[in-house]
Amino acid sequence: MKTLSSLAKAFVAVVAVAGFVLMGIAMFGWGAVQDYFRFASYLVVASFAARFRVSIPRITGSMAVNLPFIFVALMELSLPEALMVAAVSTFVQSFWPESKKRNLVQVVFNVGALVIASQATWLAMHRTSHSMVLAIVAGGMAILLSNTSLVAGVISLTEEAGFFRTWSNILQLTFPYYALAAGVAALVKLADHTVGWQVPLFILPAMFFVYRSYRMYFQHLSHAFKPPVYSMAASAGH
Repeated sequence: MKTLSSLAKAFVAVVAVAGFVLMGIAMFGWGAVQDYFRFASYLVVASFAARFRVSIPRITGSMAVNLPFIFVALMELSLPEALMVAAVSTFVQSFWPESKKRNLVQVVFNVGALVIASQATWLAMHRTSHSMVLAIVAGGMAILLSNTSLVAGVISLTEEAGFFRTWSNILQLTFPYYALAAGVAALVKLADHTVGWQVPLFILPAMFFVYRSYRMYFQHLSHAFKPPVYSMAASAGH
């Protein structure tokens, strides 16, 4: 990654601090876990799924399979539990594959950005909770816009690229994946009365096939594009 400019460093610091402040506030109000098996299943499976990632053409970042699990966790768990799933799985994502050299700035930014996006998604879904369809659509739009805009912001500052052009590229390549995450959430909600803590286990096989499909698709696209020009890694779901 290139040396960050002062403005880029400030942006990363604001995102990181905001994310960790939101996480701290949520943890401060965290009571007893209502269903340990349910919470543990989301945490473990989302962290495992985060290890499956594909490189996005034109961006030195990646898209991980943990996004649908984070989205469903925001819908099914309490806010502190869901933010813990988002933060831990994103942290795990930043350390895979093990052979890759780590960058602390990227790790901190990724976790902070996903916590902010998750908080925005939780608020959007719960303010429209009177309608399941509206809540899922609002939540899907919230996590899409908040997560991709933060990533586009740091990339544009790092590489001195146009924000809207960068954001447009990210949206174009990842929108189907966010739509899929919302669709998975809808199916989980429909099966809510028949499936309990095993929900993530049912989702995982399907997401593995999605991972394989995206990997083949992005590998095909990479041959049509020049080498990546952006160097700031994207957060969860990227």
